[in-house]
Amino acid sequence: MLTHPLLDPYNGDHPAAARLAIEARILAQAIGYDAPGEVLGAPPVFFFEPHQPEQCDFKPDILLDITSAFPAKQQAMKCLPAQQHMWDYYTSLAVRRGVQVKRNAGPNLGLPVDTKGEAYMRYYPQVTEVLE
Repeated sequence: MLTHPLLDPYNGDHPAAARLAIEARILAQAIGYDAPGEVLGAPPVFFFEPHQPEQCDFKPDILLDITSAFPAKQQAMKCLPAQQHMWDYYTSLAVRRGVQVKRNAGPNLGLPVDTKGEAYMRYYPQVTEVLE
């Protein structure tokens, strides 16, 4: 699941949406909850990076290489003309996160890269049998 962080002093609807998403996730895996259908299990929950991460207690622990998907993201951003002031912000953020993607993926000797990236934060711990 992908949602807003739980803290955002500028957009009260964002934490509300996050709480609703997490509640839905909890109920979807709750054995004994009186609801139709089967128990669905527990998908991971990821918070995407907000516009002002330092105000939202956002501490990324996942970097995602979005280089191949970035042209589609740019097209999607342009579908929101009311947020035109954010297009350059999120484009430059993708460039900065892309540098972090490359630096954390292995040695790149500080060479220029054209990688685009996004940062995410997990809400629940990752469950795994192998540390990679």
